[in-house]
Amino acid sequence: MTTLRLLLLGGTALAALIPATGRPWAALPLTAVALGALGELWLRALPGAPGPSPFPAVRAGLAALTGLVTVPLIALLLHASGLPVRAVALVLGAAVLTVLLGVFVLVRERVTVLPLPGAPVGLPAQRRPHPVDRPASTAPDRRILPGPVRTGLAVTLPVVLALGVAVVALRALRTGPRPAEPGYLSVALKGWASRVGHPLIVPAGGLRVPVLVTSAGLPVTTAMVRLRVGGVVVAAQPVTFGADTVRTLDIRVPELPADGCLRPVSVSVGTSSAGFYAATRPGVRVQRRIAC
Repeated sequence: MTTLRLLLLGGTALAALIPATGRPWAALPLTAVALGALGELWLRALPGAPGPSPFPAVRAGLAALTGLVTVPLIALLLHASGLPVRAVALVLGAAVLTVLLGVFVLVRERVTVLPLPGAPVGLPAQRRPHPVDRPASTAPDRRILPGPVRTGLAVTLPVVLALGVAVVALRALRTGPRPAEPGYLSVALKGWASRVGHPLIVPAGGLRVPVLVTSAGLPVTTAMVRLRVGGVVVAAQPVTFGADTVRTLDIRVPELPADGCLRPVSVSVGTSSAGFYAATRPGVRVQRRIAC
């Protein structure tokens, strides 16, 4: 396949990938075609146009491997540039790289002297036709590196570039500025209340339950502390918490009706809450259900 057709094939597959995002049955074959064309352009840009080979699958495998290696290279370049690594950004990056490689290969094919007719590409000089048999109008082969070396460069160069960009990106990620973590208020049961694994019995006159409120990453904050019994707010009071402090509060749970019901009790501070279940005073049979 000529380089121009290869460039058009890869560009068409990449252009069709954007509307195919989210449809694996259409995106998978388009991705395979686009990466194969991109890898083949890499191979042509470094070692030159492919010649006849007794093992065509080797060339196809190298092209597929080079195309796959290019994907993380593009992702690392996007990350190092501060751009989000998304499907559309990867497709656009691959399209730009495909165009650049295609233009480079087309220009190179116009200025590079072709090898001798009848001489397989990459053969040692001693196996090529004798200089006496060379047509007078044919220019000598000016390529410096042998074919295997150029093919190896085509495969290893994207890997080396990817590793180099990865090192730079990781260093920038570790040393670059980071946004401050958001502050929060948290509440949890404390002391004996945190170790109780059964519904609490509220005696006559109510029950005091210790809770622990932690303020982290916030300035001095005033938040509403609410006590809910059975989903109903029975007490609410504003409390001021210092910056980066841990404070203990005693929450008084009022006496519950003697109806044998099991009720959820929760203490909330802002958007954080902690809770337990409470039953009536001793002497009343507790039913295994949540009452109104």
